[in-house]
Amino acid sequence: MSELRPAWSNQFTTDARRELRAFGPLASITRAWAWGESSGRGVRVAVIDSGVESNHPWLDDCVKGGVIVEYDGRRKEGVKITDDPNPRDLFGHGTACAGIIHKLAPDAEIYSVRVLGKDLTGRAFQFAGGLRWAIQNGMHVMNLSLSTSKQEYYGLFHEIADEAYFKNILLISAVNNIPAPSYP
Repeated sequence: MSELRPAWSNQFTTDARRELRAFGPLASITRAWAWGESSGRGVRVAVIDSGVESNHPWLDDCVKGGVIVEYDGRRKEGVKITDDPNPRDLFGHGTACAGIIHKLAPDAEIYSVRVLGKDLTGRAFQFAGGLRWAIQNGMHVMNLSLSTSKQEYYGLFHEIADEAYFKNILLISAVNNIPAPSYP
């Protein structure tokens, strides 16, 4: 029997765009197509975004908690982290991401890490604080739909990405919507 791998795990390059059309519309991507019998049981996923609406009907009871990470220049680490037992989403993006994760891994536990405001803005220290919270709280996967293009933060995020790597935490990071270097 061959090794079970997600269908989209092959390396993507701009030269491979034509091959993507062969997969068909996004609606045809199902959990069974991507993962076979895997359900996500025992996996803790941090959705680092605008929050996750914990009572959304499509999420069932997969949202197990969350935090709000706010900028606070008076603190050494630059952020204040508050437990959020009933997470809310200020924009809807984090909930959409959580819905995709839940559909593909219905038994995974999802944690909301709200680092963005209602206008989808935030600060690098909030983002870094959310990543550190996920590492310190035993997440297995960190889903990031954000990054920074400010070079002065590359070192900070590189250190955090290294820490996650050495703790076997998977970072899933989107590319920037603008064709410019960004991190992570």
